[in-house]
Amino acid sequence: MNPDFINPLVLAYLGDSVLELLVRDYLVKESELKKVNELCQEATHFVSSLSHEKFILHLLETDFLTEEEVGIFKRGRNTKTSKRDTKEHRYSTGFECLIGHLYLNEYKDRIYEIFDEFKRYVNETNLRQI
Repeated sequence: MNPDFINPLVLAYLGDSVLELLVRDYLVKESELKKVNELCQEATHFVSSLSHEKFILHLLETDFLTEEEVGIFKRGRNTKTSKRDTKEHRYSTGFECLIGHLYLNEYKDRIYEIFDEFKRYVNETNLRQI
C-alpha cells in the first residue's frame, strides 16, 4: 500500500487517530491528572483544529519539516472537505494527513519527533488559554 495514492482525507482520518493515541498516552503517563474528565479537558489543548493549525504554521516558519513533508501537508490542506471548509480546518486536515502518511510509511521515529515538538509548542504557548 503506497500512501501517495491514498485519498488525503483517509490519511487525515488515520492521522487523527494516531495523534489522539499519542496525546492520551502522553497525558496518562506524564501528567499528574488522574480523573478521566481532567484528562479529556487537557487533551483538548492538543486535539483541536486550532492547535493543529497554529502548530503546523509554527513548523512551516521554522523549517522543521522536510520538503516532502510540506508537500504531503499541502496535499491534505488543499483537499476539499465538507461544510467545515475553513482555513483552520484545512490546516488541521493537512497536519493529520501528514501524520497518517508518516504512519503508513512506518516512520514512527519521525512521528515522535514531530509529537515531541508539538508537546513543547503546546506547553510553551498560550494554547492552554484557548
